[in-house]
Amino acid sequence: MIESYIDPKALGEWVNEHGFLGILTFVVLSTIAAAIGLPRQLIALIAGYSFGLLEGTLLAIFSISLGALLTFFFARFFARPWVQRRFPEAINKVDAFISEQPFLKILTIRFLPFGTNMLTNLASGATKLSAIIFFSASFLGFLPQSTLFVMAGNGLNINSNSQIILSIILLLLSALLALLIYKKHKHHPLR
Repeated sequence: MIESYIDPKALGEWVNEHGFLGILTFVVLSTIAAAIGLPRQLIALIAGYSFGLLEGTLLAIFSISLGALLTFFFARFFARPWVQRRFPEAINKVDAFISEQPFLKILTIRFLPFGTNMLTNLASGATKLSAIIFFSASFLGFLPQSTLFVMAGNGLNINSNSQIILSIILLLLSALLALLIYKKHKHHPLR
């Protein structure tokens, strides 16, 4: 994987040495990296090492969310017209599904500790989902896991029990949200 070729500590040191230019470079490169599907955990590790807990968390989540939004817009303007021509019924079904409680649905997906970030971004962009809802739900949904990786990058001592407890809480929250969505759509199936 890409992580074996990238040294978060070395990148963090470079960002630290270059002040504002380092911050700007971090945001631009992290946004591009997230947009093309590089692991958001790596971005959070570098942010934690470079900027500390609070600033690192905010910069990491902003960059990751902005990268997701870039992929979303790529799908919106390039993929959606093609998909609409080729698979109009499928896109209508997805649009119908995402039209109710879109914030909650994207937030649920972002809370899940597994899944393909790039696929979520592309699929969301191919729908009629509002970019503002997509960005805000993604930003909030990336918060828990990104914070853990920023803390690790910052060198804070996170014992495995804390990580396990937080993971269980996120998984339970995600399962609860998914159940709510399922119950809501059980009575209104897609046609």
